[in-house]
Amino acid sequence: MTLVVGLALALIALAVRYRTEERRALDYMAVATEIAQSQASAADSLTQMLADLGALERPDIISRIESLGAQASSDVRLLAAQVVPASVAEANGYLSVALGAWRDSLTSLDAAVLLILDTEEDESEGDAALSDVFELLRVGDRAFLGFLEARSRIEGDLASGTIAEVAYVAQGSENLFDGRRIANRLRATVKLGGRHDISVTARTIPEPLGTKNDRPVVPTSDNFSVVAVVTNEGNLAEEGIAVRMVLGAGSDAESLITRDQLVLSLAAGEATTVEFTDLTLIPGALYDLRITASIAEDADPLNNVFELAFYRNQDE
Repeated sequence: MTLVVGLALALIALAVRYRTEERRALDYMAVATEIAQSQASAADSLTQMLADLGALERPDIISRIESLGAQASSDVRLLAAQVVPASVAEANGYLSVALGAWRDSLTSLDAAVLLILDTEEDESEGDAALSDVFELLRVGDRAFLGFLEARSRIEGDLASGTIAEVAYVAQGSENLFDGRRIANRLRATVKLGGRHDISVTARTIPEPLGTKNDRPVVPTSDNFSVVAVVTNEGNLAEEGIAVRMVLGAGSDAESLITRDQLVLSLAAGEATTVEFTDLTLIPGALYDLRITASIAEDADPLNNVFELAFYRNQDE
């Protein structure tokens, strides 16, 4: 009797263990299917980006590459967090290699692109770096094929259902993953070149009302301020933008007001306001206002200066 009970308990334990392993295997394959779809979308995005190089600007390309690298890194972490039953161990091995290769490739792609764009002395170094990136993508593609084959050999319902087929270097798109060819396209695309350009405009508070001798007239008020808008018109982030306001009434040296402020940083396309407050003006005087926003190597120095000649209205 004791032997029978022992055997029954053992069979129950085996059944529970089998169901647990099966459930974990099903959970694993569900995550693997999710990851495959994620990477298939990423592969399509990369192919589209390479095909559209001529229409993209440098910040957009770098942003897209960083997003793809972050996505691959997230998928690697997701897979690593899964329990891997023995029934899916072989498939997991292949998928882990594929994800690791894709992640390493995508997270180093931005460095290769910047090396090509910013290094003029030795073009071969950038070409070689990009070729290495593309070869890593191919390694990942081959490992993923191994995953699909291992998955097809799994018995039962674990491999049921469809799963995305991932190929970064897909058949018919090989020319988009030629390191030297893409490097030459990057160098030939003018929009990808780094461009430094800061512009500035301004307004007074209060704003002018009416004119005198064809000059705007700023009405009387308790306070007078100047608000400058500094915009990064270039495609590179800028740091340490020096903004200077000079306000004076003709040749009257005593009326000259000079103020300086520093804009710490502006991303490409970003704008910020700089305020110069508590300015004291002489009623009836003709003022010259000049604001400059200065950076090194400004591509268009004409738009980083704002000038305005105006009258300060007489007190009533």
